[in-house]
Amino acid sequence: MNPPEKGKNMNKNFLTAIFAFALILSACGSSPSDEELAKVATSAAQTVEARFTEEAENASTPIPEANATVAIEKTTSPANPPTPIPTNTDTYLIAPEGCLVANLVSETIPDGTIFKPSDYFTKRWVIQNNGECTWNQEYQLLYWGGDLMDGYTAYNFSDIALPGESIEIPIQLRAPDSPGVYTGFWKMQSRSGYIFGVGEYDAPISVNIDVKNEDDIEYGIISVDYYMTRDPEDGCPANVERTIHAIVTVNGPMEIRYRFYQRESDGGIVKQKKQWLRFTEAGTLEVSNAWKLNKCVNAKPRYVSLVILDPKTDQPIYQYPEFMFINDCPDMCP
Repeated sequence: MNPPEKGKNMNKNFLTAIFAFALILSACGSSPSDEELAKVATSAAQTVEARFTEEAENASTPIPEANATVAIEKTTSPANPPTPIPTNTDTYLIAPEGCLVANLVSETIPDGTIFKPSDYFTKRWVIQNNGECTWNQEYQLLYWGGDLMDGYTAYNFSDIALPGESIEIPIQLRAPDSPGVYTGFWKMQSRSGYIFGVGEYDAPISVNIDVKNEDDIEYGIISVDYYMTRDPEDGCPANVERTIHAIVTVNGPMEIRYRFYQRESDGGIVKQKKQWLRFTEAGTLEVSNAWKLNKCVNAKPRYVSLVILDPKTDQPIYQYPEFMFINDCPDMCP
């Protein structure tokens, strides 16, 4: 039977009870008082309520269709979270196009960071809101799979991020007790249950660590990446300075002795000043080398590379791949 029809029948019963009672009182030669009418209304309401309860208890529980999509609203994580169940299923809700768009701006704890067993650490991501919807404190960072590392399965955002703004999301984790490489994946969830990641492919963000016993720890450089800036940004004045930046990432505290090599296309090398790069923890630092060219030089390729030196002897022990650029203001002398 259709539920709205049940409601109509009960409303009819309610009105009939009041009307019948009023007829009885009028037959006795008196009009019902406000108090008497109130008692009748209360009695009728209790009857209706009891009828609703009985029908609800006797109703069968609906069975969802096999292919139905189920949205689960997340709540704030408990102090002692239950054993997590990976949430990377194919049935999560997809947000309206353009609403929830995010990009990873920066993060701490670079991939491959070394920790001793049971070490606590804080992973931080800075995420930019590039969508059309505002993020608030009802949004969550949601465990997506891999190694949880003693974290919660969900963390509420600590602040609001309007479209175009960025938000920092920190979580405290603990390195597992056994040596090995561990990786955990995370996505974000809106207050309506939409799940989203970062970048063009909606990818999860992650934390990746290398757990080692103290006697086996050896810190080192994880990666070196280059990029170049130009001063001025365009045009061909008498001199143009190009600065090659090297982004150095390491997996723990260490000191690095280094220098840059500048190589001309004819093979000639200019060795730059020797310097120190000091890290107090795993992370990323940037060093740079400026190369000024006047407008009379040719357009042949030129190369810059970062060279790691032995800290005791200053002899080169490793040269990273070269960064190549071409002079875009060649042979402009009169």
